[in-house]
Parts: sequence; C-alpha cells; structure tokens
Amino acid sequence: MNIKKLNEEKAEVQAKMQGLLDGVKAEERAFTEDEMKLFDTLKSQVDAINKTIDAFEKSRELIDDDSKEDDDSKNNEERALKAEERDVKEFANFIRTNVLNERAGESNFSQGQNGVIVPTTIANKIIKAAVNMSPILEKATKYNTKGKLEIPVYGKGASDADITVAYGEDFTELVEKAGKFTSVTLDDYLIGALAKIGNSLVNNTDIDLVNVVINIIAEYIKIFLEGQVLNGSTNKIQGCKDIPAGQVVTTAAAGVIAYDDLVKLKNKVIQAFRKGSIWVMSQETQTVLETMKDGNDRPLFVPDPTGEFDGQVLGYPVYVSDNMEEIAEQKSPIIFGNFSGIALKISKGLEIQVLKEKYATQHATGVVGWLQADARVEHTQKLAKLTIKKSATQAGSN
Repeated sequence: MNIKKLNEEKAEVQAKMQGLLDGVKAEERAFTEDEMKLFDTLKSQVDAINKTIDAFEKSRELIDDDSKEDDDSKNNEERALKAEERDVKEFANFIRTNVLNERAGESNFSQGQNGVIVPTTIANKIIKAAVNMSPILEKATKYNTKGKLEIPVYGKGASDADITVAYGEDFTELVEKAGKFTSVTLDDYLIGALAKIGNSLVNNTDIDLVNVVINIIAEYIKIFLEGQVLNGSTNKIQGCKDIPAGQVVTTAAAGVIAYDDLVKLKNKVIQAFRKGSIWVMSQETQTVLETMKDGNDRPLFVPDPTGEFDGQVLGYPVYVSDNMEEIAEQKSPIIFGNFSGIALKISKGLEIQVLKEKYATQHATGVVGWLQADARVEHTQKLAKLTIKKSATQAGSN
C-alpha cells in the first residue's frame, strides 16, 4: 500500500464522519450511543492512517539522508583522491624542476624553515613506510605532536618495590610498597635524511618517481631512527639508553654469551609484558646463537614458522639490525622485550629540499627529508638488555 491509497482511504473515512455530524446537526440532537461508538471507531481509523503516512514519510527521509551521506562520502573520497593525485604530480615536478606550483589555491605545498613542507598525503606515506620497515619502530608507542611532551614513566621503586595488593583487616594499615612514577620529556630533535637519485631516473617520465623517493627516504629514516631507538645519542634521542640497571643482565663469562644468560635476560621482562616481545641483535650475534644448544643438546635457534623472521630463541622471534653492537666486552649486543615500552614522537611537519647543483657533477639530484623526532623508554619493565662481562685482565688494567 502506498501513501496515495492511504490518503484515499482516509478521505472515505472522513466523509463518513462528516455524514454522521451532518445528520445530528440537521436533527438538532446529540449522538446516540451507537453513533458515538461508530464516530470514535472512524476517528481511530483516521488516526491510524495518519500515523502510517507519517511513518512512510520518515522512512523516506531516512533513505534520502542515507543517500545524501553516501553521496557526500563518495564526493569526499573523490576529492581526497584528486588532491592526492595532484600532490603526487606536484611532488614529482618539484623533484625534477625544483619549482613549486604557486597558483593560489591549487597547491598544498608551502615553504618551511628547512625547505618545502610536503602535504600530509605524501609525508604520511614516507613516515608510515619507514615505520613499517622496522618492527622496532612499528611496535613503539607513537605520539604525533609538535613541541615538548611530558609522559609518565613507571618502574619499580627502591629495593625492587612494586605496587602490591594484599588482604586487609579492620584497623590495620596496608603495608606501603609502591612502584615509582617519574616522567620524561620528549623533545623535537631535527633529523635529516639525504637520498641521491640519478638524473637519468629523475628525467624518465615513465618511472613512478614519487614512490621511488618515498621508499629511499623512508629507508634512510628507518635506519637512523631504529639506531637511535636502540642505542641513543648523548644529549639527543636516548632510546634504550634509558633502560635502567635493574633491567640489565651481565654475562657470567667475559667476552661470550651462554644459554643461561639468555634465559636470565628473557626473564627480566615479566611474563605479563612478554607478549609481542622480540630479540634484537646483529647478524653476527644471531650466527653465534644459531650454533648454541641447550642442556639437552637441542638447538637454541629454531626456524620461525611464520616466515616473518629468520628464527626464534626461547619462543620469541629474532630481529636482525645492523644498528646493534657486536659481542665484545662491555658492549650490549642483545636487547629483549616488547618495544611498546618505547615512546616514539614524530612530528608530521616533514620538509623536503631538492639539491640540484650540489650533485650536478655526478649527474644526480639530492633529496633531503627533514623531520623532528624523539624516543625514550616509557615503561622500564618491558625491556631488558644483555651486557658482556669485562675480563679480569681488562678490569685490572683499568
């Protein structure tokens, strides 16, 4: 039944009601009991028809609104796609010519302190690509903001005291054992990544130049940021330099790693925080572990069934990073833990400079990516590192 038919039915019922009214008016009397019941019945039918018509109209409005939202969403997606396509073309043109499209309202590029500020459509791809290349950066807890950022850091208090839960009794104080909350400041340290591209590639219009540049710069950023997260730098990004002494395991023997050392290192990260943990080491250190066996003469290193990593040690995957130190006295060749314990702040204002003249004699073009970042440990109990013991001879000479 449609609205037109409902209106026709309502008109018929209203005509009957009007007939009753006309009859009592002509006879100058009141409704009889039967007439009153009939009139009320007819009125109820009109009310029901009106509600049905109203429901139909609201349903139509909802459908129209949904269609409008779908159209708006589709239009927004199309506009975003067109904007991204325009940005990609402009970025490629900027790399080839070092000239910006400065026509009003047609460019998302702007001039920054360290070069040209790249639109987020491209900048986000570079940063995302860099993060996806490294499980360390991917697992880190990320903060995308500019300026100094204070974050709380939790760790055990003095004498390994931690937050405790215990039974209580009336009139009896709970014993104080509280972990320690401190804070660290994430700053904006300026980082530059330089990529050189041959002009033969730059001038080849058939090459997807933007994706080439994105992947090259992302690789540079990944290598640098990963190294800083793992090793840190004095007065700059601290990264895993913040791992406290209580989370450091020193090998039992000087200059070598034993099976027991790895077990102790793993257990420095309590089971509640081990989900998602990885071992991080150099290729040479992994080679050493691949030759090790446990107390039952079983290989310590086993292939990774997922194929994502080379293998696993004590049930956790091994990630090889060229940024890690080798096995040597007083060095830290292995870090274990869940890298969500690292706070990684990356400012999104990525800036690009194109260096045409600097590498002209090499028939190359330089592309420099500038960004601001910082990384600190924000949960000390999620990470631990292994340090190689110093030999007695070396200790005596010092």
